[in-house]
Parts: sequence; C-alpha cells; structure tokens
Amino acid sequence: MASIGDRLRKRFLWMSSDEALRAQAQARLLPGWEMECGVDLEDFGDWQEILLRRFLVLDLDDAAIADPIATIDTLRREYQLNIPVFCFGGDNERRLEARQARADRFFARDEIADRLEDFQKQFGW
Repeated sequence: MASIGDRLRKRFLWMSSDEALRAQAQARLLPGWEMECGVDLEDFGDWQEILLRRFLVLDLDDAAIADPIATIDTLRREYQLNIPVFCFGGDNERRLEARQARADRFFARDEIADRLEDFQKQFGW
C-alpha cells in the first residue's frame, strides 16, 4: 500500500526514447518534481504505481513505443485510470486515433518541453 509520502510526491511519466528531447524536459523540471522515463507502461510498474503519477507525456511518433494508441487504451480501459495524457507529435490521423482512445491534449514536438512548466504548476497540488 502506498504511503502518504508516496502519494504526495510530484512525479510524472515520460514516454519517449528521444534523448535530446528528454534532456530538454529534464532541464525544465521545477524543484521537487521527478520525471520517470520509459517506453512501455510496464516500465512504470503495476497500475497502482502509475496511479501515483500526476500525468503522462506520450510521444506518438516514437518507434520504440510498440503502439502509443494501445498504451492510451490500456491506461483508460484496462487500468481504468484517468490521469491526464498529454501527447506530442503525430499526424492528424494519429492524433484522431489517440483522441478516440481518450488522450487529453496534443502538442507539437517542438513545444512539449516548454509546456512542462505549465503542467507542473497545474498539477503541483
């Protein structure tokens, strides 16, 4: 069972194998925040562990992620989790598929790192 301290930690999930973009995102972390990186939901543990994270940032173009749409679907349907899913990249068709799988918001690849500060402030409760 998660402790109160675990529940209060400010963490989010980063699903992209793009090292340069990851470094940009890491450089934009606000004090007290942690970014956990992986390319598969299993990299982050069971659904109970994922639930302790504030949001997920998902690369729709990353070939290292087997199927980003299936990732969203698993999160929503199988795990029944409603943490925010912020996607970046992807063409209009891919974004439509992600929207139908219940992703929350979409950003261009070159703007996602800059948006992290806003997300951290919004979910920094």
